[in-house]
Amino acid sequence: MIKYLKYSLIAALAILLASCTRVEPDGDGLGGEALLQIGLSLDEGVVITPTRSSDEGVKPMDPETIPDVDSLYVELYREGKRLYFGKYKEAKSRQFRVNAGNWRLLAFHGDSTACGFDKPFFFTQEDFTVEGGLNDNGEPNITTVEAVAKVENVRIAVNFDETVPGSYYDYFVRFSNVDTLESRDPIKYKQILRYKKGETRDAYMMATEQLKIEFMAQLEYGVESSWKVANLGTVAVANNDFLTVNISVKDPRYGILDVDIKRDENIIRKDSEVEILEVWTPQEAPKVVAAGFVDGNHAVVEGDEAGNSAAISVVARGGLANFFLTFNSCNGLDVPIGVPVDLANPSAENAAHIAKLMAAGLEWDDDMLGNRSLTYMKMSAFFKSLNDQNRSIKEEKPLASFVIEVVDEVGKSTTETLVATAYPIEQTLSIPEGRVWSRKIVSPEVTITRGLGKLFRLQVSSDGQNWSDVTGFVKLENNILDYGTLAVEPATTYYYRSIYNNNPDLVSNTVSVTTESPLQVGNPGFEEYHDEIMHVSPLGLIYDYDRTWYLPYNKGDVNPWWAVNSKKTMPDGHTAWTSNWCKNFPCTAYSTDAHSGTKSAMVYTVNVGDANTDGTAVGSNTTGEIWIGRANDSGDHTQDGRSFASRPASLKFWYKYAPYQSETFVVNVVLKDAGGNVIANVTESGLGKQSRWTQYELPIVYDVEDARAASLYISFKSSASGKVQVAKTVEIAGSDQKAHIGSVLRIDDIELTY
Repeated sequence: MIKYLKYSLIAALAILLASCTRVEPDGDGLGGEALLQIGLSLDEGVVITPTRSSDEGVKPMDPETIPDVDSLYVELYREGKRLYFGKYKEAKSRQFRVNAGNWRLLAFHGDSTACGFDKPFFFTQEDFTVEGGLNDNGEPNITTVEAVAKVENVRIAVNFDETVPGSYYDYFVRFSNVDTLESRDPIKYKQILRYKKGETRDAYMMATEQLKIEFMAQLEYGVESSWKVANLGTVAVANNDFLTVNISVKDPRYGILDVDIKRDENIIRKDSEVEILEVWTPQEAPKVVAAGFVDGNHAVVEGDEAGNSAAISVVARGGLANFFLTFNSCNGLDVPIGVPVDLANPSAENAAHIAKLMAAGLEWDDDMLGNRSLTYMKMSAFFKSLNDQNRSIKEEKPLASFVIEVVDEVGKSTTETLVATAYPIEQTLSIPEGRVWSRKIVSPEVTITRGLGKLFRLQVSSDGQNWSDVTGFVKLENNILDYGTLAVEPATTYYYRSIYNNNPDLVSNTVSVTTESPLQVGNPGFEEYHDEIMHVSPLGLIYDYDRTWYLPYNKGDVNPWWAVNSKKTMPDGHTAWTSNWCKNFPCTAYSTDAHSGTKSAMVYTVNVGDANTDGTAVGSNTTGEIWIGRANDSGDHTQDGRSFASRPASLKFWYKYAPYQSETFVVNVVLKDAGGNVIANVTESGLGKQSRWTQYELPIVYDVEDARAASLYISFKSSASGKVQVAKTVEIAGSDQKAHIGSVLRIDDIELTY
């Protein structure tokens, strides 16, 4: 039998809250004087104590909503005039000296117009007479007034029994006052209260002669148009009433309600039962929802040890009469083929078939009949067993086909045909050329079409025949497995593939990669230097001389690494009447001061000019520069960089620096791809004075990390500003030479790290 759900309502009339300033009462000489004391208490009835078996379902008020008596507000009136206002906490300890006569006491707590949950309004009014005169001791007589504050608005509770959530997706009871007290504005005090699903608190409203009660329920999940309304009628509720409403569903097929409305006045129970037969006939046939199926097909994947999540849910608003399951085919499991098995009605006739279905891993609701809203069949264990019997699938293969037919108790039915198909694992390994460096391979990726991410393994081989797993970082995002950064050896060929579930029949494509060689720059120790003689004929017809030009490569080298800009400061002609070193002098050379070997590269700032004298430097300042590339006869760049098929991590070099004043030198590294696009460009311009050989490492940061390098450019400049000292003597090419020279940089033993 289905239990009936019932409602109980208790109503109470609320008094408007008065708010005034406190005024001390005093005598007016009329009727004599007396002393007045006030005593207040709360109605013990707010905590209902059942006295009869019929009272056992009545619950007490929530203690948190019952105020402390000291917090009640007190008002004293005489002849319609309010003479005192304050809290009882202050008033209870006082003796008021007042005039004899007729008085009124008001006490209250809360909002008299409240409409909502946990909002009781407590109120009391007491009319009394104060007698004048003196007692035997010649003192004014004492009058004591006692009053009890009760809940003055209507207390409401709603109880939904277990049949209601089993019948409707959502529901609530709505209370609304049709009329109001004549002394109040009917628009201002119109009140509506919704007692929603899951609510357990007490609610409070104003008293009314006509409290309309409605039950609203949603028949279809998420369908707004499926809300239905049942009018439960109207009741009169007065001050200090407790109204409870109990609701149950009498017939799940037709939505018939059983409603019990109880009005409790001052703890004296007056019950009235109202049975409302509201027919909400199901409008739709049962629904079959196949979770884990796409367009009626469930994909079975190898290696899913937990089973492929799948379940059949049935919504039968008319009550379930039959749940027929018919297998047309099943590859590898012993189930009844071609036989409709009614899971909702197990019997001796179908016991053997049901036993086979259970052994195959199917699970279903043991008590389908009578379940109004939801019935299920779980298939996870079934598909796990099916998976176990059909491993190493190399091509698409149908595994099972079955039909579900459900019939409700009003004769409507729904049929769903479902299939299960095994699919091979599809995976594609990708290692773009630009991700293969000298000592690392960045983010090999496996794109997954099917399969569990945790069952894929990246494997490596040196010969394409013998394979081992690659361990380490792995991340799965958007069906792509990223294997992070792999450590490798330079100039080595590797083979990679992905394998699924350690099954040699389920492997990806094989990708062969060759890592970059750890290339170095040519002439890194600057031991390869040769001199060339430049003959200079000044304009004065005499004073011809030869100037030595220092070039950082072996004579006859058709493909040198380094170029210099000395032709900037070595003009062919000039006036001749002063020292030639202030008019023509190289700005790069080698030095015999080396970190290792016998030479180091040397760049320095020089000032030359036709108007220069031994003591003046009025020409142009030129910073000395050495770079990988080519220069023309004017010392200008004609080529920056040269072919270089490797990507270093940093540039190391040894240096000594004698700056002019506080200057710093400049080093720049640029790598480009085959299209001439810059993939790395780093500059250091903050290094200052260093009198001893010092090693510095410049990290090379790549703006583009997935493009291979095709060229490398390195440049060293003597300064960023280019100032000079007049007639400075410096060791150049093993001998002291004098010129207008500024900052001097020596470089040796260049190394690229990987």
